[in-house]
Amino acid sequence: FIVIDDMGWSDLGCYGNQVVETPRIDQLASEGVRFTDFYAAGAVCSPTRCAIQSGQNQARIGITDFIPGHWRPFERVITPRPRGALPTEIFTIAEALRATGYSTGYIGKWHLGNDARYQPDRQGYEVSQVINGPHLPGRYRVQGRSAIQPEADQYRTDFEAQLSIDFIKKSQRESKPFFLMLSPYAVHIPLAAMSDKVKKYREKSKAMNRKLPHPVYAAMIEHCDEMVGKIVDAIDECGLTQKTMIVFTSDNGGLIRR
Repeated sequence: FIVIDDMGWSDLGCYGNQVVETPRIDQLASEGVRFTDFYAAGAVCSPTRCAIQSGQNQARIGITDFIPGHWRPFERVITPRPRGALPTEIFTIAEALRATGYSTGYIGKWHLGNDARYQPDRQGYEVSQVINGPHLPGRYRVQGRSAIQPEADQYRTDFEAQLSIDFIKKSQRESKPFFLMLSPYAVHIPLAAMSDKVKKYREKSKAMNRKLPHPVYAAMIEHCDEMVGKIVDAIDECGLTQKTMIVFTSDNGGLIRR
């Protein structure tokens, strides 16, 4: 279950984008099911992720804004404070699948409580590799795991793909079905991508005489596409393609700034 952060529905080739190159995601769409009416549970990340983990409307749990929320005391109407973490008594999708014999893993952004008491390993995930920090090499780290860290020049989605593949192969060696939730920080702001891809999209935008999408943003989407491709290839190499459901989505849609 791959959840991209803040990606708009129209940013992929399979939904009509003619600039950004997403061949691996487009292949998933052509070989599987493409949803055209699919609604997020909230407009920001924590409520959506709460709904995914719990299978419940986020208002029932009290996570109605991104944690810790954005406070604007000068506004005429102030929203209620959201709950600061996903309660451990909530029965999660990971707990449900783990009870039936699945290996469960969580990799990437969590954003459902910073305290150690509320991390994925307390919510049904046997493997919990929460990554904090922005996208570029040297700017992010695995929370509390000094022994599991990226290579010096590794972009964040490449590292997240590597961790995902390691989890899949370990599950295969143990002959166990697996549930993996991969939640990269991409394509969330601040925008940042490797220079070769940014250069390509700057030149492509110029040749097409188009200003949108932003070259760095386009490069980030291509990074995500490569991440998806690596994971799909690993599943195929393990002989698990016919036994694996791959779901690709965005958490709550794209960010628009005028």
